[in-house]
Amino acid sequence: MKKILFAVMLLGAILLMGGCWGGPPGPPAPPAGDTTTASGQGSTETTDATSDTSNASQDTTVASDGGSTVSSDQSTDTTVVGDTTTTTAPSDTTSTTTAGTASYSTATHGQSDSRFSYSGTWKTVPASSADGGSFTLANTSGSSLTIRFIGTNLSWLAKVSPAYGQAKVTVDGGTAKTVNLYSATTAWKKVVFTTGTLKKAAHTVVISWTGKKSAVATGTNIDIDAIKVTGAITGRYQQGGSKLTYAGTWKSVSTSSASGGAFKYAGASGASVTVKFSGIDLAWIAKTAPDYGKAKITVDGSKTYTVSLYSKTATWQKRVWSTGILADGEHTVKIEWLGTKSSGSTGTYIDVDAFDVAGSLE
Repeated sequence: MKKILFAVMLLGAILLMGGCWGGPPGPPAPPAGDTTTASGQGSTETTDATSDTSNASQDTTVASDGGSTVSSDQSTDTTVVGDTTTTTAPSDTTSTTTAGTASYSTATHGQSDSRFSYSGTWKTVPASSADGGSFTLANTSGSSLTIRFIGTNLSWLAKVSPAYGQAKVTVDGGTAKTVNLYSATTAWKKVVFTTGTLKKAAHTVVISWTGKKSAVATGTNIDIDAIKVTGAITGRYQQGGSKLTYAGTWKSVSTSSASGGAFKYAGASGASVTVKFSGIDLAWIAKTAPDYGKAKITVDGSKTYTVSLYSKTATWQKRVWSTGILADGEHTVKIEWLGTKSSGSTGTYIDVDAFDVAGSLE
């Protein structure tokens, strides 16, 4: 009987304790303060992101220096003009030096190509063995040749001779390489230097006379016979060129600050300039100023862009806009006076100083 009573009492105690537990505990809830803070931070981050988006939108219309950042119809095509100029190409690229998927042809250009930039003293020598029937020769300090191109390779063709010395070559401002034009016997159209394969971009090659030679050489001459380029050579065309088509009223102003010593400006309805070229890139070189306004640019009759020439102070020979890398072929660029301006500008003038073209004008 005592055993039964003990069992009943034990069962009652167990049931009583179970009622106090109320079942097993669940997972711990996060602190209320942390929950509120996390929610608040999330909200703040969302607000900041929205604010950043808003600021980014504002940055497409107002530059930090008071200049104008102008967006085209395509949101990725933006040209910033002011005390600092940045150009964004209208293709998928973010810089006019990125060629994307463009493909290039290879061509040989004679030493007299007008797009080559010679400095110092060079003498043209007729020779039937040379490419194009002549080559150019230098043998004095300060003599150099600068070639700008967009593409992937450049090769220098030259005459080599017992009387020839050494040249210095730089590619994109990199480490100089020495090229020896000495040969025990005379030979023509020799590839004396090549860049090798470069990235699809804009490049600058400079060939300079050094006055140095091999011990066995009898002279220090260097020469240019031809330049072979895979891509397109970039040349500068001044505002007064006969291949530029102006409409409306433009005034020409002479000044040593401009490329070529002069520029044209316009400030009335109907003013435009049309440039037709064969190649892969065109850049507009212009003056920017406090009283300058905006221009409309049309490429190949379809893509349109707006560029502001306003800046706090006058700047010269500015690369204010570029087509970016286009498919190799014929293209047309038209620049028109708009009559509009940035909020900080005191006028609506636009101007043309020159055009840099990777290719040639038509």
